[in-house]
Amino acid sequence: MNLRGWRAAGVAFLAGALAALAMPPLYWLPLAVVGMVVFVWLWETAPGPRSALLRGWAWGTGHFAVGSYWILEAFSVPPADYQLLGPPIVAGLAALLGFFPGLAAGASRWAVLRWPRLAGRYRRLILLAIAWTVAEWLRGHIFTGYPWNPLGHVWAFAAPLLQGAALFGVYGLGAFTFLVLAAPTAGWRASVAALVAIGLAGAAGQAVMTPVGDGGPGPLLRIVQPNIPQSEKWRPDIRAKHLAKLVDMSRRDGFDRLAAVIWPETAPPFIIEPGSPALEIMAKAAPAAGYLLTGAARGTGERRDGVWNSLLVIDRAGTIVAHYDKVHLVPLGEYIPFRRQLAPVSGFIGRGSFEEGEQRATLALPGLPSFSPVICYEVIFPAAVTGPGERPRWLLNVTNDAWFGLSSGPNQHLVSARLRAVEEGLPMIRAANTGVSAVIDAYGRILAALDMMQEGIIDHRLPEAREPTPYGRWGDGILVAVLALLGCGLLVGRTSNDRPRR
Repeated sequence: MNLRGWRAAGVAFLAGALAALAMPPLYWLPLAVVGMVVFVWLWETAPGPRSALLRGWAWGTGHFAVGSYWILEAFSVPPADYQLLGPPIVAGLAALLGFFPGLAAGASRWAVLRWPRLAGRYRRLILLAIAWTVAEWLRGHIFTGYPWNPLGHVWAFAAPLLQGAALFGVYGLGAFTFLVLAAPTAGWRASVAALVAIGLAGAAGQAVMTPVGDGGPGPLLRIVQPNIPQSEKWRPDIRAKHLAKLVDMSRRDGFDRLAAVIWPETAPPFIIEPGSPALEIMAKAAPAAGYLLTGAARGTGERRDGVWNSLLVIDRAGTIVAHYDKVHLVPLGEYIPFRRQLAPVSGFIGRGSFEEGEQRATLALPGLPSFSPVICYEVIFPAAVTGPGERPRWLLNVTNDAWFGLSSGPNQHLVSARLRAVEEGLPMIRAANTGVSAVIDAYGRILAALDMMQEGIIDHRLPEAREPTPYGRWGDGILVAVLALLGCGLLVGRTSNDRPRR
């Protein structure tokens, strides 16, 4: 059967949508196999590069429409002034992101027509894996990047299968994932080889993982998850009550033994400026010999300077002893692109903008191992979560996923945090307003967590860091080597068993 026109596009859209159900939190992996097999079949039967691109674009649009539906939740948070804009914005985003699978399909189809030798059933699989990986990397970088739900996330249900990210990052893991999911298109031998490869990868990952411990001798940290609904967070009449709740939760039994108390992104419902009355109250949440680490909207007291989405380090005296300003802001969510050049448009939208931070940071404080903060969305970017200079001892992710309710978004966000821990070989401490707050070790395992819409605290010692991983040392330079190795697979081997099927 060879579908044409809108029928092929419809099948592609459905296959991409089904494949998205293999992403967190469902992990329906057989649907990813179906989705990838259909992707390759539609690619194989496309009459030319343009047709392949359009089919790949339809596949990607369905995939990202299902994978990104959770964004609609943010438009429903009261007062929900722009709720009607939600569906067209999510649909437009899906269509834009769908271009990247389309690019992979179109470019690889052109290559096969230019060099027919690449059309063999094994070589075309390798070629498509290379094209897919390059397109996924581009999605994570151009136009500020959006590496949400890369293909390698389908293995997050089993930590051993994530350990390949320590070697070649989540994009390299995606190349492996494409090869094994699409293996049935190359015949039963390839399918068997894919199953063996998954088994070996899992066994190797299990072998490198140390037994789960209690965190060892690291400092004792307290994560506070206040579970404050986004619709109530900034209400003037109850903001003081929210701040008091955060302090009370921070000072529960065991407070004096803590090295740090950690609050989520923009936890205090005020703009925190030098001399702010809120600082005196917040200081009560800092242990006598430690610190309060909190996300906050930071101001300088000068209106013209703007406001930053920041991580503040506050001591018992109420002094801000260090801070980090978020570098990678969310377009439209945290800033309006070209807002100064298009002032009338940004004024019509009615949203203020945070200022952009200068650079990533590693904070070193007396009595606390050095750490690199990443605020919310920043944690989804591979090779971009540590500051310059000496390697930190741990990563701190503060976030506010209350915007997205009980949708799949917060769980997918959590998986990104786990992958960064694996890639860097560093533990990740995550504080979220409504969940999921978690202690994640350097192998991406969740040692302790508070689920969605739970109020509570987590007391846990900081887990051990691993030795620097290959990906942590060389970043996407390793990905280039992986793609070059796959490229060699296009040039070697017998051709008698690698002919196109008819």
